[in-house]
Amino acid sequence: MNSRNLKPPPPKPEPLASEAPAPILPAPEDENHLANRSSPQAEKLLALVDNGIPIYLFCRASSGHSFQSDFFRIQFMTYARAEGNKWQPMHGEASEWMNTRNCLQISVDHPSRSVRFGPKSGFNLSAEIAGLGLSGYAYSQAIDWLKHRYPDYTVLPSVMPPAEHEGEDARAKRNSRLAAHGFDFEWDDSSQVHGRYYKAKAKQLISGWETDKVTEVSLSALLSTLSQQDEERANLEQQLHSLQSQERSLETLLQKEKQTNLILTGTTCFVLIFSLLGALGFY
Repeated sequence: MNSRNLKPPPPKPEPLASEAPAPILPAPEDENHLANRSSPQAEKLLALVDNGIPIYLFCRASSGHSFQSDFFRIQFMTYARAEGNKWQPMHGEASEWMNTRNCLQISVDHPSRSVRFGPKSGFNLSAEIAGLGLSGYAYSQAIDWLKHRYPDYTVLPSVMPPAEHEGEDARAKRNSRLAAHGFDFEWDDSSQVHGRYYKAKAKQLISGWETDKVTEVSLSALLSTLSQQDEERANLEQQLHSLQSQERSLETLLQKEKQTNLILTGTTCFVLIFSLLGALGFY
């Protein structure tokens, strides 16, 4: 056999290198820790209507960040409620800045490229401001913030917020409101009471709120109103000053008239007395 006609054996395939293990990601930072690192960034004045009664409250946006995380929170604090023709300052928990009620927040974890809505207990409004459209406003502010910064991050499942009132209708409104923002759901029960809401990508969420229920009071409008009130107050003060001047003039004239009447009365009495004495022959 001619060894020149023999083909060399094919090379043995090299053993495949084992795939590198996925890196171990650090645990997400605690939302309370992130909240303590945040600071207020802006405040807005909102106008609500409760059965025809105006309510004004402040909306505060806070944010913070660390090397691993970002944090955003929207909070509500009630200022005053109209009662009759007077404004009454609100009292109770709705009148204070709180860390677990009347606030909605987002924790962003960069290593896992994921976000989670909070607080852990769920977005919960005080009874004084529940059912007035603030839920939709809060989610819209948070979604706008999130989509602008991290549109491709995954929205992890978060606990469903409690319904703002008791009953199936209130739960249905809660579910419908979150669905309108684009969230998907996973339920713990067939009655859809308890569960979680999530989304594959933040950019798929939708913002929007009931503008007929919640109105942002712009600074220019507020200044215009204050200026108009100052002008009306100045006009009223001027009218009051004019009326007071007229009142003083009338009082002076009245006082002079009283003195004149006294003099005339005294003179008349004196003449009558002397006439009577003359008629009686006393002089």
